[in-house]
Amino acid sequence: MAVFDIPRLSAIGPDDIARFRRDGFLILERVLAGERIAALRERFPRLFAGRFDTGVYPDEWYWREGMSLPDVTRHMANAWKADLTVAGLALSEDVGRAAAVLTGWSGARLGQDTIWWKPPGTKAIAHHQDSSFMDFLEPARTVTCWVTLDDTSREAGTIEYVPGSHLWPLSPLPEAFHGEADYRAQMRAAAESAGIVPPEPVPVEVPAGTVVFHAGEIWHGSGPNRSGERMRRSIGLHLVPAAARFSDRPGGYIYRRYQRVGDPALDESFFPILWSAEAGRTDWLDGYCATGRRISATTGSAA
Repeated sequence: MAVFDIPRLSAIGPDDIARFRRDGFLILERVLAGERIAALRERFPRLFAGRFDTGVYPDEWYWREGMSLPDVTRHMANAWKADLTVAGLALSEDVGRAAAVLTGWSGARLGQDTIWWKPPGTKAIAHHQDSSFMDFLEPARTVTCWVTLDDTSREAGTIEYVPGSHLWPLSPLPEAFHGEADYRAQMRAAAESAGIVPPEPVPVEVPAGTVVFHAGEIWHGSGPNRSGERMRRSIGLHLVPAAARFSDRPGGYIYRRYQRVGDPALDESFFPILWSAEAGRTDWLDGYCATGRRISATTGSAA
């Protein structure tokens, strides 16, 4: 079963690159196959109920039935380690190649995936810059591929971008993230500090199966889901340069655990290379998506 409309992802051209670098984001509608959309939607309740294909927990798990407030947006990070359907999307070579083409990187590896589930009545996600969370890497850069699994609308709390804000200075880690009443406050404060009058945010209202690439420096967030009946499910894939390494800066309380002592290299067991013009692709990825086992195609040993 095809994951993506590969011709559209592989046909990113000069106009697309120029638009991405000017605005900070690029919208490609109806890229995900309908069968894959349905399969991914089916995984959401299973994941948040703790039913994992591989028996491995995700790295972050925000919201649990009976324990968490019902009006909080649910999210989960690195579900690819837990669920093979998610892995088939998150470990896509096409996503890695497209991210590298848009950014000019020689290759791209997966930093993390993020599952987003915003049922009716759930609260906002504050405006932020994704690259602020990458201070444990050098360079501290990322590009995000945001994939919609439902038709999106302003009323249902779709993602919104501040065009051109990827050219503003990078801010420190945000103080607030979930449930802020004034969810654009941090963005406005950053604009004021830079002496910029921010443009009006642009809500992304698109059909299910749309892919949006956005720069890690662009300010973005999402309002509450006030629709009353519409789900807003999506998956964000956060790519980092293939050449990225762990930095000497403090930080990375979750992902720094994967650094070997005295070695700044990113281990492909945890940060696999999706596509590289120089070194190819991490060799166990396709086998893992099919079987759940990380076996090196080169050595025959576990990765």
